[in-house]
Amino acid sequence: MDVQPKVKIKCPQCGEDVEIEQWSAVNSEKNPEQKKKLLDGTLFQTKCEKCGKIITVGYPVVYHDSVGKCMIWLIYDDSEIQHIEQYFRQSKSESAEKPVDRNCIERIVRTPESLREKIIIFDNALDDKIVEIMKLAYAKEVQRKLVNDNVIISFFSKQDENLQIEIYTEKGKAFVSPFSRDLYDQLNDKYGGKASYAEDRVFIIDDVWAYQLLRTMR
Repeated sequence: MDVQPKVKIKCPQCGEDVEIEQWSAVNSEKNPEQKKKLLDGTLFQTKCEKCGKIITVGYPVVYHDSVGKCMIWLIYDDSEIQHIEQYFRQSKSESAEKPVDRNCIERIVRTPESLREKIIIFDNALDDKIVEIMKLAYAKEVQRKLVNDNVIISFFSKQDENLQIEIYTEKGKAFVSPFSRDLYDQLNDKYGGKASYAEDRVFIIDDVWAYQLLRTMR
């Protein structure tokens, strides 16, 4: 079963026992409602019936889209990353008991926000490697305009039907820029081939990966 038994937790506000349903796996075709909750963040939330507090509980989950050919693991424990990477490698080997599609994109993320981001990227038939490089370019431009503040994180997101990049700073400022297909295509032309080569057997594609790639290409 994809869904695990409900887990009891204590409400941090009133101490009441609260149950949350934890999904070990979400298949985009078989579990469309759970995919929707992944995208809006509510899959990891429950409400205390006593005091009304919304409680967020992080737990590991694997997302699989057999049509879009991607598999994404959300992992909180770094010690598990090596295990999942080994699974990914073995799953595509010819000796695997149940080999997966060799064209399936496999990724590991560490936060629900990053999982949501990857789903949006792949749903829109984009290359997450190029998107990560693009996010660095946007963040650099925002940082150039800041005074006594620093960019701390950026996300690729979708508002209504519009793709965008959100950038947040240490002082809580938020900047939202529309996604530029022209810039994406330019970066893909410039870095696409080398980015694909650098991806070889790497399953965590994030800002650190993009930064290291660009450093090696200077």
